[in-house]
Amino acid sequence: MENEIDSIWLNRAKEEVVKIDTTKLLSELDSQLKCFDRNIKKRNLREYIAAIIVTLVFGTGAFLIPGLFSKIGLTIVALYGIMVVMVLRNANKYKPDNYSLPTSEYLVKHREYLVKERNLLKNVIFWYILPPFVGCVIFIIGQNRTFPQMIISILIIFGINAFIYMLNKYAVKKYFNPLVKKMDEAINEFNSTEC
Repeated sequence: MENEIDSIWLNRAKEEVVKIDTTKLLSELDSQLKCFDRNIKKRNLREYIAAIIVTLVFGTGAFLIPGLFSKIGLTIVALYGIMVVMVLRNANKYKPDNYSLPTSEYLVKHREYLVKERNLLKNVIFWYILPPFVGCVIFIIGQNRTFPQMIISILIIFGINAFIYMLNKYAVKKYFNPLVKKMDEAINEFNSTEC
């Protein structure tokens, strides 16, 4: 019995322990997160500029173009521009900027931020596509167009919005989901090495 215990103990000591180079993992993840943050910053800048232009153009149109339905539709689209800025600024609040946090806590905070950004794209239909679509449809109804012209205009707007929707779904699948998965792996690895 004693020999068996010694044998088990000796064999256990010979087992190789797999060690993950957390420094390399964190360094790789850090470069991906920096690239991600730069891309989000560029996207937000483009969206802010577009939102300002949309608000000014459609807001001005609401004053200049006659017809109640046209004014309502243009006002909805102008307000949508303001809403886009507010939504993006709200999501940006979650971006971790306290680099003095412990690494595990920083990773968790950055993951929360990634998930917020991913959810923006997942729900793009509600906050980015639907409001201007409704405004444009109301505007088109307010114009004195023939029924075929209205249908063609609405279908064109629908097609553009469907394309935007598909692009956002692709971005979630191609970029966000793998990065969130990598963050989960890094958090798990880092937490297991701390134990």
